[in-house]
Amino acid sequence: MIASRIFFFLLAVATLPVSQALVHEVRKGENLTAIAKSYGVTVDSVKKANNLRDADKIVVGQKLEIPGTAPQYIEYKVRKGESLSSIATQHGFNAREIGAFNGIRNLNKIRVGQVIRIPSKSGVAPPKYTRLPWSVRNALDKIDIKRGQWKSIVVHHSGTTADRAVNIARFHREERRMENGLAYHFVIENGTRGTKNGDIYIGNRWEKQLHGGHMKLWAHNQVAIGICLIGNFEKTRPKSRQLDQLEALIDYLRSKTGIPAKNVTTHKLMHPKHTLCPGKYFPTEQLKQMVR
Repeated sequence: MIASRIFFFLLAVATLPVSQALVHEVRKGENLTAIAKSYGVTVDSVKKANNLRDADKIVVGQKLEIPGTAPQYIEYKVRKGESLSSIATQHGFNAREIGAFNGIRNLNKIRVGQVIRIPSKSGVAPPKYTRLPWSVRNALDKIDIKRGQWKSIVVHHSGTTADRAVNIARFHREERRMENGLAYHFVIENGTRGTKNGDIYIGNRWEKQLHGGHMKLWAHNQVAIGICLIGNFEKTRPKSRQLDQLEALIDYLRSKTGIPAKNVTTHKLMHPKHTLCPGKYFPTEQLKQMVR
């Protein structure tokens, strides 16, 4: 049964035309800006291809033609900690299908940096947010995001070398008397105090779509999503896994909120005279590259 499924899967891929029109079905929470970005095209080109006058007037279930052509597959580079099964799941396949497509006999043997071909009708590299663990994406997808509320993303550091999100949440609630607890919407752990490096903690404020408490000005807290990385980046750089998950999380949030790249910033850039956060060793230029 499995063998026959794989045979017909490969047969279907092999008979795909080299190029074809791309069609995207609008999903809940999407906007035209995020859709265009995910395919690497401009909003204007999508509007023109679909005779749209108003970019804000698209509805769930609407099918949009994406201008351009597509090859039969995309190339995906294996990252640390990934398995063939996890990569396949990210793209809607199973490990046997991807293994067969790439001629991989031992499904348990892939290496970091190895390039794997993923069958694709779109030919577009997967969004960066596919690097988020399935459990995190599943939890995020269940949250009903307030459209139009969020205008920016601000990155912070905890200022502590060893810490964890639950401890910060407790401190904010009990010591700083913050009614909604954790001031940030998200925390990315660094592997200290019993946590796993790169784990994303989804705060109460994001789950309930509440304003933040991470900025000096009340007006900024109303519209700014706060992401805190555990660590003191006045002393050392963030860990690579933290930055990888930061990039993936930002990509997810931008795809759901339509926040432009120019509005992804740091605490210090927002208040240069008020704070050093997220520290002199935080790679601000790399952050800018993440959102290009």
